This record gives sequence, structure tokens and C-alpha cells, in this order.
Amino acid sequence: MLKKTIIATALVASFVTFSTTKTAKADQIEVDTTQLSVLSELTEVNQSLDLLTKTMNTTVTTLANEKTAQAKAEEAKAQAVKKVSEAEQITQYAKKFLGVPYVWGGSSPSGFDCSGLTSYVYRHVLNKEIGRTSTNQIANGKHVATSQAKVGDVLVFLGGSHVGIYLGNGQFIHAPQAGEVVAISSFDELTPDYALEF
Repeated sequence: MLKKTIIATALVASFVTFSTTKTAKADQIEVDTTQLSVLSELTEVNQSLDLLTKTMNTTVTTLANEKTAQAKAEEAKAQAVKKVSEAEQITQYAKKFLGVPYVWGGSSPSGFDCSGLTSYVYRHVLNKEIGRTSTNQIANGKHVATSQAKVGDVLVFLGGSHVGIYLGNGQFIHAPQAGEVVAISSFDELTPDYALEF
């Protein structure tokens, strides 16, 4: 009898162990299925995040490029305004010396020669040393065609022996020659060979 009880107890214990094991395995399968479902959802979320990240990166790059282009455009505009402002300053300052007598070698408001006037104006308006003589100025400036001359550029005449400052509309200011005064003349009176940019 004791033998039968021990065998019966062993069988019940085996069955309980088998059932528990099977239940645990069945639970694990359910858990695994749930985990697979969660993993699948996480993969989809990750793909969506990747797509969103790429879209955001593209948007940020586009905005950065637009901002850079806008900054460059504003800088170019500021430079253009500065150039116009410099040109106006040059011409307005030069006009202050209308009527000052021509003095050979002169480079002050008490008397100017042609290159003395141009060098004096550039020095005082732009703080630029362009050269005291027309030869120096020709060597230091960027040569451009008369048709490309901008207001405020130095004009070169008579093979380099005379210079003046371009005022626009075919007019320039210069210290002409002995016995004359700083004056405004036109291309009809004296045609420039080319212009100098500084």
C-alpha cells in the first residue's frame, strides 16, 4: 500500500510538474508573441523616426541654405550701398574744392594739380593712399574701360598725363592746368582713355 501511495504521489507530482512546465511554456509563447508584436511596433516607430529625422535634416539644411543665401544677399546689398555711399562722399568732397587754383605739384586746398586733387580726396574720404602722381595712380589702380567707369572712379586722360574724378553722366571734376581752377568738365571737352578703380 505504501508502495502504491508513493507511486501515485510520484505520478501526480510528475503530472503537476508536466502541467506547470507546459503552462510556463505556453505563457512564454504568449509572452513571446506579445514581445514580437511590441518589437514589430517599435520597428515601425523607429522607421517613422528615421523618416522624420531625414525630413527634419533636409528642412534644417534647406533653411540653413536659405539663411546663408539671404545673408549673402544682404551683405551684397550692404556693399553696394557702401559703394554708392563712398562714391557720393568722394564726389561731394571733391566738389568742395571747385574754384581752388591749379598749382603744379599742389596737393592741398590752397592749390592742387590734377593728381594732387585725386589723391587728396581719396585720402580724406576713404583713408586710401592711391599715389601722389598720375603715374603712381595708374600703377596702383585697377584699369577698367571708360564705359565701365563708376561714379567716384579716377579717370585717366592724355595718355596718363592727366587725371580727374568721374561724377557720372559724362562729367568729371579735375584741376585742369596752370592759370585755371578746379572745375567740372564733360567728355565732350576731354575724352578719358580709361578709368581706375581703387
